[in-house]
Amino acid sequence: MVWLWLHLIAWIILAIVVAIGLLGKPEKLMPWAMTARVLYLVSIVSGIILLLRVWQYNPVGSVIKIILALALIAFIEIAFARKQQQKLNKGLLWTVFICCLVVGIFGLWLAQGRPFV
Repeated sequence: MVWLWLHLIAWIILAIVVAIGLLGKPEKLMPWAMTARVLYLVSIVSGIILLLRVWQYNPVGSVIKIILALALIAFIEIAFARKQQQKLNKGLLWTVFICCLVVGIFGLWLAQGRPFV
């Protein structure tokens, strides 16, 4: 249960950090991007540990969650790069936020609502 909470908290903080970084000024982007990268590591490590536990029950859902999470990380990095170049458009911004929501909902479904149920 500790790994689940760690994973959940890391993703919530990641969503907040990404929102602040992408909605803020381009000059102040780098600390938010670096914080997001540290949170990726925490999320990936805790995700691997959770994957080992859920794989036997739902391997297809686990693979889908991995793909969604890696796609989200890729979209975030692309958005940070475009923000730094001052070329971030609203479509990419919405894609990042919608992907974050989808990954979160899918993760809660995969965990059967835990730790909230």
